[in-house]
Amino acid sequence: MMARAVSASLLAGLVVACAATPVLAAPTAYDIAFVSEFSEACVPQRLSYEGTQQQALAEGWQVAERTANAELDAMMAITEVAAKDPELIDASFDYKIFSKSIEGQPHFLLVSRAGAAIEQGDDPWILIGCYLYNFDALAPIDPEPVTALIGKPIARSQVDMHIASWLWGPPCPMPRTGDTYMTFIPEVSQYKAETGFSGLVLKFSTAEPDPGEVVPSTYC
Repeated sequence: MMARAVSASLLAGLVVACAATPVLAAPTAYDIAFVSEFSEACVPQRLSYEGTQQQALAEGWQVAERTANAELDAMMAITEVAAKDPELIDASFDYKIFSKSIEGQPHFLLVSRAGAAIEQGDDPWILIGCYLYNFDALAPIDPEPVTALIGKPIARSQVDMHIASWLWGPPCPMPRTGDTYMTFIPEVSQYKAETGFSGLVLKFSTAEPDPGEVVPSTYC
């Protein structure tokens, strides 16, 4: 499947299993606000690309250009190159970018719609992505608010000098939504050149339903 802004395949490759979750301090007001903004913008209309954009606007996000931030621009350049991979079948990639201040810090929300077929002649799989970025973050946030949002324990994590990353499995209350990733990449990280950015990102992707498909409100 197509690489997306910070691709699921890249993050999955960087996240490794560990015996215990690293212990951080109790969640701060910023930690809670960051996850709340993600939840309010990304969850309610996650089955719809257009719906998620409208939800973001309703939550006070403003349309922004990728050039509004140098790291955002670099990251999107890498993503667009990957989206044009000639080996991808019936590939498509569309996105909208939004900006908003959270606790006095600039943040960016990327809403994407990416698709590709597994085999020639197949209908493409369509994924709607929602990504919240703080390119100025100097440290990861406590993962506990994300655990509360997803309703599942952390499945995998990695914390070292190059990355702090957590993965949660598909949330039972959010049908068609896949794994959730939260990743912090410091300035010194070996992954900065590969991803195009440093800072904090929280993201998930949701499989777009077929027209007329009835999606249950929960799998719980």
